Amino acid sequence: METDETAHKTLSFRISSQRSYFIIILVCSLASYAVLRRTNNCSPTAIWTACKTFHLPDYLKKLSNSSVLENFTDVNSIPGTTGPGIPTVIRLALSTKYGGVNTSATSSYGAAEAVSRLETECGWDPGSSNFVHPECIKQFNFTRKSLPFNISDYYHEIDIVIPTIRNLDFLEHWKPFFKHFHLIIIQDGDPNKVLEIPKWVDFELYNRRDIDNILGKHQSWIISSHDASIRNFGFLVSNKTFIYTIDDDCLPARTPTGARIDALLRHIQNLITNSTPYFFNTLHDPYREGSDFVRGYPFSLRQGVPTAISHGIWLNAPDYDAPTQLLKIDERNTHFADMTITVPAGVLYPMCSMNVAFNRKLIGVAFMQGLMGSNMPWGRYDDMFAGWASKVVADHLSLGVKTGAPYIEHHKASNPFVNLKKEYMGFFWQEDIIAFFQQVRFPSSINTAEGCYLELAKMIRSQLSHLHQYFDRLAQAMEIWVHLWNQAQKGSLRFQPIRQGRPNISTNLYAVFTICRNEKGYLLIWLRYYRRYFVDEDIYILDNDSDDGSTSNLTVNVHRVSSEKYFDHLWLIETVQDMARSLLRRGYKYILFCEVDEMIVPDPIKYPLGLLDYIKKAKAEVTRVTGYGLFHYATSEPKLNLSQPIMPQRRYWAKDNGYDKPLLISKEIHWTVGFHNCKENTTRDKDLILIHLQRMDHDFYMERATWKSNQNFKAEDLLQNWGVQHLLRGAKAEEFFSTAPGPISEIPEQFRSASLF
Repeated sequence: METDETAHKTLSFRISSQRSYFIIILVCSLASYAVLRRTNNCSPTAIWTACKTFHLPDYLKKLSNSSVLENFTDVNSIPGTTGPGIPTVIRLALSTKYGGVNTSATSSYGAAEAVSRLETECGWDPGSSNFVHPECIKQFNFTRKSLPFNISDYYHEIDIVIPTIRNLDFLEHWKPFFKHFHLIIIQDGDPNKVLEIPKWVDFELYNRRDIDNILGKHQSWIISSHDASIRNFGFLVSNKTFIYTIDDDCLPARTPTGARIDALLRHIQNLITNSTPYFFNTLHDPYREGSDFVRGYPFSLRQGVPTAISHGIWLNAPDYDAPTQLLKIDERNTHFADMTITVPAGVLYPMCSMNVAFNRKLIGVAFMQGLMGSNMPWGRYDDMFAGWASKVVADHLSLGVKTGAPYIEHHKASNPFVNLKKEYMGFFWQEDIIAFFQQVRFPSSINTAEGCYLELAKMIRSQLSHLHQYFDRLAQAMEIWVHLWNQAQKGSLRFQPIRQGRPNISTNLYAVFTICRNEKGYLLIWLRYYRRYFVDEDIYILDNDSDDGSTSNLTVNVHRVSSEKYFDHLWLIETVQDMARSLLRRGYKYILFCEVDEMIVPDPIKYPLGLLDYIKKAKAEVTRVTGYGLFHYATSEPKLNLSQPIMPQRRYWAKDNGYDKPLLISKEIHWTVGFHNCKENTTRDKDLILIHLQRMDHDFYMERATWKSNQNFKAEDLLQNWGVQHLLRGAKAEEFFSTAPGPISEIPEQFRSASLF
């Protein structure tokens, strides 16, 4: 039998100081105790045995001794906060400027003499509790100011997901805080009911019928019906970095002084600052303005870990279980505590989804709300399950979870008798389920949220199915969810809302858009250039069935469009014209359409401020550009480095009259095939140059040509000789690439600047 001593020796890490011994034993023992108490076996041997399986995050393993601090020398490693670089900087100052420290002192403070010299230089006024000569502290170069935060920087990185069965007039209360954000509304119940939505709301709406059509009946069952967990579908639809989900009976809360709380803003602040799950800070969130780490907090742990989840709470009607609600029917939460804390590693918590935000990229696939609603044996545990599951995944991946502020006001308490019907089985099941989650440990080889979630599904199937057959179905739903999540990220799912709306008038005057399919290389260049002149909210991409991930997780506007064939020229024209019409009717004065390999550049000498300056000065209703194509002499010029600016790497271009296209418009027009012409009158401008990238690099072109030639083309188009160049491969593609469309000349110097693209 293994003794306490041998069990101690089998730990997968070495304990080299009393401090780290205490921290590691404390974290490990607390995580194990909840499991062991059920077996009434809490002996040291049992605790050590359980600890052996406890996954200690790599960040905490580094806390082996004080030498770890030598790796930190930046005094401003955490903006506005005293981070891990502080001790080393102070030690260097005392050692090099103030006489050094006696680290061997046994009966006195080893740093006393050096610190006294520092105090003499700075001076101390006990009356004001401040320095006499404050400039002396500037030698440490500590910047107290935190990183600036402006919620407008996140307008296009956040989706708000709302499940509902009723009119959304409650949004009027949220207008000051939601008006710049996009809402994904998931309508539960009767799909024929037309919900009233305020006109100012930027939204897309899906109902049960849409869910069935998009996912298919064989998969749509994992999206609950007649339950708030239908919000899962909104998580699939979103391609933003952050998601905030809120219930339709929640209103902005007020501080004790009467000020309305911007819950979304506070959630984002929580998510973009780190969490501290491995050591509890008694002054709450140390990264918040006006707070910091308290005395005794290890400097080596102050860096924290990325935050995956921000869990907010509520005033007024508390989120009680049915028995508590029945026995305290008139109780309301009136205690406002404006603080946020990190939920410690290894500790579970009850998550309520009526006011929660999360980083979709970090934890989204593991944030599925549990399978509830129609035809399920229990309810009101969808968010509890999501909280437990996402927390064990976050712990394994060294991610943080915050809870507390921001508050919302839970406007109306639900019926406790209805709640009791739904929750009854959960009162008993949750005791075993929580014990299960407390024992969950993932193999160290799994390092993604997806991998953890699939492993968790296996564990649920093998360890909880004895409770009820429901848990086998839950495990299956989790596996299908991961599959659907991956399809959504790749763009394989076509999300077409039954309703959508945007404010009628754009606050900006100019927009640019393109259409593409699987153009990862070109799209990076296109976005890099046009983002210099247009904000993300005025950049639009028509995503024509991309499945290479190139249009996933973008903060610009991505509209998914689908065509049966890879190239259908008439469909392409109609789709682009519809988009142009929509943008003009939205209030834009000018819109620029250009394909993904086309850069529109005004002469830098005449328009040194660039494209937007040209557009602001434009007077013509339809401006025709002047086309040139980059030309790569593959035998004498090097391969293109796509991570570097393009224009300085190429010396030649060729005039291409076919690309003198009408692209800058202030009215609806009717293009011909290829967008080379239109039915309306145009004004040609020799100073507005279209630079075509098709022949910018030989290897890049040949790779694209091989891929394109294998696509599904429309036979009718080929009979018309439309797009036949896309069929070329091998020697014919080589010949096409080396044949210039017009006279070749050196690119004027003003166009070869790295500042263009």
